[in-house]
Amino acid sequence: MSFCFSRIVAQIMIQKQHTSPSLRLYARWVKRNPAKVILPFEPTVKPSLRKEKVISLDPGILSKSKETKCSKEQKYSEMPSTKPELNDHDDKDKSTHILQKKFKEIKSKRDEKLKKRLFYLNQKKVFDDDNELIYEKLKENDGRISNLLVKLKSKKDRQNTGQILVEGWRMIVDGLEAKCKLKYVIFSHTEDLNNLRPFLPKTGALLYKIPYKEISIWSDVETSSGLIGIFEMPTPEHVKRLARPLPVNIICDNIRVPGNLGAILRVAVGAGIEKVFLTKGCVDLWDPKVIRSASGAHFRLPVYSSVSWEEMPKYLEQNSSVLIADSNAKVICDNYDQVEIIDDLQEMPIPVVPYYGVQYQDMKHITLIIGGETEGISEESYLFAAKGNGLRLNIPLQRGIDSLNTGMAAAIIAFEIRKQFLETWTKDKIERQASHVS
Repeated sequence: MSFCFSRIVAQIMIQKQHTSPSLRLYARWVKRNPAKVILPFEPTVKPSLRKEKVISLDPGILSKSKETKCSKEQKYSEMPSTKPELNDHDDKDKSTHILQKKFKEIKSKRDEKLKKRLFYLNQKKVFDDDNELIYEKLKENDGRISNLLVKLKSKKDRQNTGQILVEGWRMIVDGLEAKCKLKYVIFSHTEDLNNLRPFLPKTGALLYKIPYKEISIWSDVETSSGLIGIFEMPTPEHVKRLARPLPVNIICDNIRVPGNLGAILRVAVGAGIEKVFLTKGCVDLWDPKVIRSASGAHFRLPVYSSVSWEEMPKYLEQNSSVLIADSNAKVICDNYDQVEIIDDLQEMPIPVVPYYGVQYQDMKHITLIIGGETEGISEESYLFAAKGNGLRLNIPLQRGIDSLNTGMAAAIIAFEIRKQFLETWTKDKIERQASHVS
């Protein structure tokens, strides 16, 4: 419309050759679609202008529209209907009501499950009603884990809390089979925890799941197994044996290397030693390195730590034969016919014999003293053996070799004693069977 009007105006102005200073003004306003343009002349063709509707703001119109709407609804409601129709609003109300009901049921079940879980955790239950393991998943740097493990790294705190730390599935199973009380299990993978399922108690322990990298920080080994068990410190009186022990005790004198002490304890369990005593000056019995090198011997053997020499006779059997594994005396057998004994402590009134030259089965009870590699046997040990008419045992070595590892020396002597006792017991058993048959 605007384009036609501007064209008409241009044609009129050309025909009459009428120039006016206001032509630019008119042309400028033509592009804005004016409702009406007043020209200084009367055009031959009257343009048709668009008429716009005027909206009335009379409030009576709104009331009339409401009345018509109500009349229509009343009309439709009075009409008979063959089928009952549901209102959309009612459908929405019913659906929201159903959803709210389901949400309340799910929330109540979840709250009830959480309450049961908290109750089980407070009661230290390991399994729930569905026989599923109950554990708590902790975040990194949780204060409970750090406070617990820091105390177990110190000897004093271990004694105060009465708890010990072991690593690995095998060590935890050894403690559980020995009926030691499990307090905590810290793990990173659920599969490792499932391996312990047949051995875990029903109650009395808390299970914590933490990231593997945090376990690696607290571990004493380079590659951690990702499984840590914390037990109540077992006492010698509560250790249960699975077989009859030999009538042999071992006294560890100044064993200060954790690996050597762990090796001696492992030998003692394998050979069937009755008891082990640690004198003051030995490494801590519950040091993590000692526990790891002993491979579960702490749970299968009565071990008494920090025993003074004055108190030692109270723990030993009466008339027990005292033997010292001594490297100060050497037994040299070069040609296997000539035996040469070189004694560095000639003033000691204790004879030196090879370890295989003693009839151990003739002794009612034996006490074997083993010293450290660097410190050797203490003076208290020699005095204790001298009072008990003891012997100094030596393992013959090739020339140029001064001594063996402490754990190795203990194994050689302990298994020689075991061999002689087993031979005697087997011989007596065969004789008894023969007498019954005859």
